[in-house]
Amino acid sequence: MNRIALHQSTVHPLDPVGLVEVARGAGLDSIGLRVAAVADVEPWWSRGIGSPMLPDLVDALLTHRVTVLDVGRVPLGPELCVMDIGHPYSRVLELGTRLGAQFVTVRAGEPADDPVEFFARLAELAARYHLRPLLSPAAGTAVATLEQAIATVDGTGGGVVLDIVPGRDDRAAVDEMVVELGDLLGYVRVSARALAHTAAPGLLATLPPQVPVALGGAEPGASADLDVPGHIARAVALRDAVDAMLRHPQATRS
Repeated sequence: MNRIALHQSTVHPLDPVGLVEVARGAGLDSIGLRVAAVADVEPWWSRGIGSPMLPDLVDALLTHRVTVLDVGRVPLGPELCVMDIGHPYSRVLELGTRLGAQFVTVRAGEPADDPVEFFARLAELAARYHLRPLLSPAAGTAVATLEQAIATVDGTGGGVVLDIVPGRDDRAAVDEMVVELGDLLGYVRVSARALAHTAAPGLLATLPPQVPVALGGAEPGASADLDVPGHIARAVALRDAVDAMLRHPQATRS
């Protein structure tokens, strides 16, 4: 059975403890956390493992039996070649291992940069923290496509994040990408923004059960006025939509 995680971006501006409460209330067993490279999280994590948020979050995770799928994000750059405990990448790795995360997410730098060396260095560092780095392709960076991501992570022990957008991607294309990626596939990230407007039953029906699914990327401003119960109701609807995406059409036949 695929693990479903709720990413921080879907409940903004709730803090990480609030994210855990929403995930638990919606019947989701994992979360994804932003701990660097986003200005909004600096008040929570600027002191790394010395941040007051950490013991509160650990207590919430243990109380509600929620796990951390991933922490992020680390930008690929030359700073990875110099050991610096004060750099944000160290904060991400240290917090990731303290929280029991499975993955650390990564994004490439400027298009002129060569990401291969930097990703290999991060993979070496992440292994010391028992984390697996996952490269997320992004337009305007040195790794803008899935093909470029595959070439960058190949042979490093790392993997990639596969972004799926309901309404844009069809099941045949998703099946092909999953097969092509094989063991390089870390997890599938589904656009909550698109899912809120487009039903996609069966889109992930052939996804291997060990591959997690993460919900991320909410509609801008859509959740700003919601309280925790409101976020839970919204997360339940998203969870039900993902359940339908994972259900094979033959499973509904009598």
